[in-house]
Amino acid sequence: MRDAEDLLTQWGRWSRQQVGIPRCTSPSYVLMRDNVEQMDSLPAASITDDDALMIDRFVALMGRRKPDMADCIRVYYRGLDKTMAEVGKELGLARLKVRELIIAGHAFIEGCLEVRVAA
Repeated sequence: MRDAEDLLTQWGRWSRQQVGIPRCTSPSYVLMRDNVEQMDSLPAASITDDDALMIDRFVALMGRRKPDMADCIRVYYRGLDKTMAEVGKELGLARLKVRELIIAGHAFIEGCLEVRVAA
């Protein structure tokens, strides 16, 4: 089983892939786009869609219970290499509070993964 931090990192990459690309595209456009080397592209996510959607669901559940924790997780992992200080500035929180919330978010995701494995 992969750890929560790795899954969250890959989920963040997955959620940024193909942002801004229209969902209704022609098959020939998709073939051309996917077969051209992208020079300035982000690192590819090494996570399946099912696993990424599972993490997305866990973060949404976190958002219902602890919205500030979910906001920190979203901004930190979906942001492009943002530091905890930058996340804190964006959310109006201290860097140490952001650090605590991210650690708690990891624990929340680990707990969700454990419950899923035990079921």
